[in-house]
Amino acid sequence: MNINTHTNIKEAKEAESCTVPAYVCLENISLTLSEKSILKEVSFSLPATGISSLIGPSGAGKSSLLRCLTNLYGNWQGVISVAGVNTHSWLGGEDALRRHIGLIAQKPSVFPASIHDNVIFGLSRKERKQDQSLRIEQCLKQAALWNEVKDRLHEAANTLSVGQQQRLCMARALALEPKVLLLDEPTASLDPHSKQLIEASLHDLAKEMPSLCVTHDLEQAQRLQGQIIFMCDGKIIETATVNDFFQSPKRLETREFLRWSVCDCD
Repeated sequence: MNINTHTNIKEAKEAESCTVPAYVCLENISLTLSEKSILKEVSFSLPATGISSLIGPSGAGKSSLLRCLTNLYGNWQGVISVAGVNTHSWLGGEDALRRHIGLIAQKPSVFPASIHDNVIFGLSRKERKQDQSLRIEQCLKQAALWNEVKDRLHEAANTLSVGQQQRLCMARALALEPKVLLLDEPTASLDPHSKQLIEASLHDLAKEMPSLCVTHDLEQAQRLQGQIIFMCDGKIIETATVNDFFQSPKRLETREFLRWSVCDCD
């Protein structure tokens, strides 16, 4: 075994145990719902910037994992730390944690209010009473929506297309100035143009914060670049860079999934 091989094995073990610098770190996360084991000792880390794609078959536990990260499921076991702080001990509690970690769901959910009011919906009452025009413009630009709605900010949000509504939800999440962005299949039901705009926005945002994107679209995972995290049956099967994952996967389960889009990881 050569020196480079020794180094690669050492780096892989360090990454798995979260001993290398990471902004988000999960160690041995397990979750049981209705007496069913959903997550089984899941460990991985997210760097301070960049996109990580979380892939795997339906029912693998991907969405449940995102809910654990924001404490929407609070009965998980293990350790989740963000910026070195255990999320169970987060100053300000769950509301403060969810401002720090933005979560964008698969289906856009806009409120029965104007585009303007949707963007600032999550702000405090005091903040909403202040002039937030600059923040609204910035967030809509980050979500690649500003040019399409800048002259209709006071129109109802539900007049937007589905793709525009999803980008509005992204702007609403960004208005809280999160330091981490979680996305649960954000482009699953969108047209190609909206998908392209959201992916471009994610690339720009990833320069400033870590993003974890659940996707069933393997081509999208390749376009997003960064880290690939492959889950099956509640377990992490393989974690690698995009090129290594798709060109030289190490695990048999990974190779079967890439070839057939199915896996048997029990």
